[in-house]
Amino acid sequence: MMNFDQTIFFDTYDKLLKTKSFREVFKEVFIPLLNEIGLLWQTDTISPAHEHFITSLIKQKILVNTERIQHQKPIKDNKVFVSFLPENEIHDIGLLYLNYEILLKGYKVIYLGQTIPIESLVDLKKYFDNIYFLSYFTVKPDKSGINDYISDFEKFLEDYANPNLWILGRQTQYLEKPNLPKFLKIFTSIEEVVQNL
Repeated sequence: MMNFDQTIFFDTYDKLLKTKSFREVFKEVFIPLLNEIGLLWQTDTISPAHEHFITSLIKQKILVNTERIQHQKPIKDNKVFVSFLPENEIHDIGLLYLNYEILLKGYKVIYLGQTIPIESLVDLKKYFDNIYFLSYFTVKPDKSGINDYISDFEKFLEDYANPNLWILGRQTQYLEKPNLPKFLKIFTSIEEVVQNL
């Protein structure tokens, strides 16, 4: 990352795959690397260019592995996952990886990606009666807006027969726990989401 050397990244990744699965590489190598990048970025040790360079390479690997299983027909139909990031949220590596894990478990996933306003989700309710909306709050909605966001989502789901919203990410710590709707499930890690699939 420091030298913008993608050849070293690819060589290292290929060596890791000789002894580990993609899931193991993601959990044992990429997650610690991303945590370290976060610390380096906060201390101005690296620039946004460094971060974007390495996260783009990691995203490529997630997408390649996702594509390998994406063509398989879902074998579980009790849940349809709609994964999206809230408006102005662009940190999508965690959500991309969750998309991979959900597909691996045999569920249908509709991946919408970054910065999706709540009102853009309306049409999905017309097509599926078992949606589990899944989102990752890394930066947005922030501390001052997260409780309003959940209230807005509650209004959005009030006419839906089977409301479910699964969320995780740093900003969830600012939710006012006693006032949360029953359809909301908060997770503390990707692994916890995977265990609840």
